[in-house]
Amino acid sequence: MNNKPLRINTSPLANDYIYAYDKVGEFFNGDFRNLETFQHQTERVRSRDVDRESLVDVLLKQNRDYGCGSQTLKNIDRLVQNQACAVVTGQQVGLFSGPLYTIYKSLTTIKLAEHLNQNCQGSYVPIFWLASDDHDFAEIDHINLLNEDNQIEKIHYESPLSHLKIPASKLILTSEMSNCFQRLQDLTRNSEFKPKILSHLSDAYQVDRTFAEAFARWMTRLFKSYGLVFVDASHPDLKKLGKKVFTHEIIECSPSTKRVLETSDKLKQAGYHTQIQLHEGILNLFLAEQERQTIRSGDEDFFLKGLEQTYKKSELLALLDEKPEIFSPNVLLRPIYQDALLPTVAYVGGPGEIAYFAQMKGVYESFGLPMPVIYPRKTVTLIEKHVDNVLKKYDINVQDIWVGVDGIINERVKKHFPGSIDEVFRSASLHLEQDLQSIKKEIMSFDPTLEKSADLASRRMDQQMKFLEEKILRAVKKRNKTIAQQLQKAKNNLYPGNRLQERVLNIVPFLIKYDYAFLDELYQAIDMENYDHQAIKL
Repeated sequence: MNNKPLRINTSPLANDYIYAYDKVGEFFNGDFRNLETFQHQTERVRSRDVDRESLVDVLLKQNRDYGCGSQTLKNIDRLVQNQACAVVTGQQVGLFSGPLYTIYKSLTTIKLAEHLNQNCQGSYVPIFWLASDDHDFAEIDHINLLNEDNQIEKIHYESPLSHLKIPASKLILTSEMSNCFQRLQDLTRNSEFKPKILSHLSDAYQVDRTFAEAFARWMTRLFKSYGLVFVDASHPDLKKLGKKVFTHEIIECSPSTKRVLETSDKLKQAGYHTQIQLHEGILNLFLAEQERQTIRSGDEDFFLKGLEQTYKKSELLALLDEKPEIFSPNVLLRPIYQDALLPTVAYVGGPGEIAYFAQMKGVYESFGLPMPVIYPRKTVTLIEKHVDNVLKKYDINVQDIWVGVDGIINERVKKHFPGSIDEVFRSASLHLEQDLQSIKKEIMSFDPTLEKSADLASRRMDQQMKFLEEKILRAVKKRNKTIAQQLQKAKNNLYPGNRLQERVLNIVPFLIKYDYAFLDELYQAIDMENYDHQAIKL
């Protein structure tokens, strides 16, 4: 098989960040490959005034409620006792943990914290930031998996409130969840581990819990032995701690937007795209008594988009002081809020987030915060044994599947049947007819009474040739169909719906097959010294 490096199709900006950092270094806060970058960032972060005691109080309560293990409690304690710094990642709170890349983000964060603990002068704790203020429910209300026939199936949670802009932290699970579990039961293979896995999953996703809490409980179960700390960004006490960020955004009428627009112009001049599209006159804050409302800024007043409600600046600040919990940051201000609360040294993000952070350096400066080192999460494709057998059989690799299976099918059919069968048979029939005519001529000269026997033999031989031709053509079609079916199943496993596996499939079916040891195997297999896409054979 081909052993060329696996490179996924990312934006030029993310690609240059990983493979040609000098081209984009001005937009970031240090080369993630260089340990000195992390050491310098550690010193900057530890000199900041972070209310670690108040932060730890919230983290202890949340993680105990989620059912965390002793290693997580030790890590939380280290934030105060050791002045530990944070290696952070974050994600929307998807159903049953969402796509596989959420798992890879978590494992990369854990392994990076471990690496820094071993190689830098400092103490480092892995933290997962739950994007529980997010209201885009269509992105988190489903999972995809492969059924027993290797066909893609969707499990979708139907919420009566899905049409509203309600944060995931306020969406309460209903009895509809039982339909999701039934679908999961029906679509996955039976195994010795299946009852346990589904039982643990149902323990997390209980009716009357919020979507965010259920996600946190399930993820805590998955990473209990790894010490990963979870933080729910919507907690009222955290909003109080991060209130200064919201205040600055209001008083200065969105300095974050101004700085991002400036950086966006520089990125475009350098030939790169911009991940965040912004418009002036809008705060990067939502106000959410129930639904999240966008806040527009005018000359004197602030307006709630879609509502006939206005606030003077003083009124909006007074509301923030009284009820900070009803304010939430949008995608731009979210990392600022996050890193105002946490002693963040590094953030682990995917290709899209790398491009997004390229616009953020000026925003961090505006809010007086050190921008974290951005570390690329591992991108992975899992290859199960039955899929690997198909790849070996046809001498192809993951990249070939990404390009497309139709061309592979045609190539393999031609390899097994070189040349045109129709042409071969036309040539054979012509030669046979000529040979039979010669034989008939000799027979006629010997005994004219054998003419009918010669004609009958000729017709029978011609008929047998046609039968043979039809039989071979049926075999070709059957072989073609077999190749197509095998390669299509491999494609559904490795590149479902023409998208990277990690962006489509969910971890639960793998746990049902391999138990929780599957996570340990992933942890060991992930190669932190290689920034290419990694194919892991199971």
